[in-house]
Amino acid sequence: MESAMACHENVVRVLKMNGKVAVEYLSSILVKDVLVNFDGFGVGISEGSSQILPPNYELKTGKVYYLLPNPESLLTKTDNQCLSGEVKQIKVIITKQQLQELLSKKGSIEGMIAKVSEGLFEHNNVDEDESTRSWRPELETIPEGRE
Repeated sequence: MESAMACHENVVRVLKMNGKVAVEYLSSILVKDVLVNFDGFGVGISEGSSQILPPNYELKTGKVYYLLPNPESLLTKTDNQCLSGEVKQIKVIITKQQLQELLSKKGSIEGMIAKVSEGLFEHNNVDEDESTRSWRPELETIPEGRE
């Protein structure tokens, strides 16, 4: 039993955010060597930490480290994709009112998508009071046939 405990103390353990072991190393290793297999991530000292360790930081045996999402690498990757002209297909869901507005103004779909994605789509035909009320369908009276 003691040998099993000693074995666990002599490893570098890197955990995922869910607490499961991502990788274990038998000797000290640099952060950059760990991250070769984990694109878009960084290594932190604690699970809740927002501070990512530098690439040349040496991870020591007997310590536990955490894989953390690296916001900088995600932004850089997205920027590089945009600059390289990579094309992505997206699905846009719009309301009937937005569709009518698009068709009546004969606007461009690209312009509409840009406005919707930036959260700047204007609801010109909607009253402030209408938007806060819950929607109810307009129902017609159906005569009951009692003959």
